[in-house]
Amino acid sequence: MIIAKNLVKKYDTTCALKDASFTVEKGEWANIMGPSGSGKTTLLNLIGCLDTPTDGSLLVNGIETTKLSQKERTKFRRENIGLVFQQFHMIPHLTALENVMIAQYFHSIEDEGEAKEALMRVGMGHRLHHLPSQLSGGEQQRVCIARALINQPGIILADEPTGNLDKKNEEAVLDIFKGLHNEGRTIVIVTHNPEIGRIGEKTIQLSHGEVECVT
Repeated sequence: MIIAKNLVKKYDTTCALKDASFTVEKGEWANIMGPSGSGKTTLLNLIGCLDTPTDGSLLVNGIETTKLSQKERTKFRRENIGLVFQQFHMIPHLTALENVMIAQYFHSIEDEGEAKEALMRVGMGHRLHHLPSQLSGGEQQRVCIARALINQPGIILADEPTGNLDKKNEEAVLDIFKGLHNEGRTIVIVTHNPEIGRIGEKTIQLSHGEVECVT
């Protein structure tokens, strides 16, 4: 599903990623781990077509994404990838349902029933009409997962998805990811959380921008 070969990402004189090579199989759960500043989020952004590498090759779902134009990358990401961030990025004056439907708009879909179904799937069917300010951190994260699922992506990318959550909400969110994994979706998570590290089938360990090991 993901094949990275000698990926390099430079920002001016800073090299955030150096010759990173690894694979993630279809349906695999892979965790990207390492200390702060090791290049984890940079790597996730490259996989998610939010950024482009300075050098190297990156095949995602059989497509060499480094060759795509910005417009093509946006279309590819919309059709293949669901993104979940540590920061929830919800529109404050829209309800949970409307926040998911906004994502539908960008996928050229207008289906309130489908948006409700996505929220019910993550245990938010009783909070459809609540604003972000009326939701807990865990509830907001579940809305964001519902939003990421609206295009039925084969790949789910998440950047520290439990980083701002208490233990109870962390467990609820992890249960959702486990369910997605059991359905055969490919999961790639940036995390410092050793519990998530134990769940995954593969760990890509980064250090100073380099892939230290893949286990």
